[in-house]
Amino acid sequence: MSAETNRMQGRYGFLLSGRWAGTVAVALVVALACTALGYWQLTRYQGKAAAIELVEANYESAPVGIEEVLPSPGTVLATSQTWTPVTVTGHYLTDAPHPSVVLPQRPIGGSPADHVAAVFAVELADGGTWLLTVDRGWYATDTFTDHGAQQEVPSGDVTLTVRLRPAEPTTDRDAPDGQVYGLAPAQVLAATIGDGASGNPAVGGDGELVTGAYGVLAVESPTTASPPSMLPRPAADLGNHLSYAFQWWIFGIGALVGTVILARREAVESSGSGPAPADGPSSGPSGPSPHVARDRRRSAEEEEDALIDGQLRHRA
Repeated sequence: MSAETNRMQGRYGFLLSGRWAGTVAVALVVALACTALGYWQLTRYQGKAAAIELVEANYESAPVGIEEVLPSPGTVLATSQTWTPVTVTGHYLTDAPHPSVVLPQRPIGGSPADHVAAVFAVELADGGTWLLTVDRGWYATDTFTDHGAQQEVPSGDVTLTVRLRPAEPTTDRDAPDGQVYGLAPAQVLAATIGDGASGNPAVGGDGELVTGAYGVLAVESPTTASPPSMLPRPAADLGNHLSYAFQWWIFGIGALVGTVILARREAVESSGSGPAPADGPSSGPSGPSPHVARDRRRSAEEEEDALIDGQLRHRA
């Protein structure tokens, strides 16, 4: 091991102390936490960017038949097909105990709102029937206002254009009668037709439930006198997630850099407090010190004076 290595180890030996071990551990924990938080913000940014790309690609495309997007009622909607418009013809389950159900606590633009969901019996070209969950729109939440008009569905044959979205997962929350807490098709259907009514053809129980998707209403013909408001187009706002990610990563790097700076500062301070120089004269590479030179010069002068005094006494 070289002398330089030994010197460095001695200079930074304090890093092995309990105080500095704790300091380094805290810095590493802070750096790892900031790295994880930055990655979390990055994933949120990437998720929003992907969602906006789907809206831009599919939202305004020409409507197609539902079977072109969903080959079977059990097909899970592909992510790339999100927001694809489809046109269907059929009827709502107006004979059901609840032709529409309320989906509460779904804000619109930051304001409290309730959505109106219903099950639509899609009549296929081959004579089959699919039961499609439809989010018909929303109204502002107001407990003192009767929203019965917004909850009505048109009767008879109706043509819809809806934009498909992946079905929401089922929830364990117990909803009041006529309400649901998510757009899970099985739960919407159960809330619509009630317990024990699934085999009643009068309420559409003979159709096949579309389980992998639901539709967001875009066009309804004919419609009711006071339909709920259509859901707005998703905002193309990426937010500040990317900048937050970089900020967290900078904080993590700062914790490590700050620890290194503190260690270097302490090493410099400890190396500068060495032992005091020994007492007595010392000579450098250029010769004796000025004090020694002056002392020698004074001795030569004294000897010269002594010689002069001796000569004068001799002459006398």
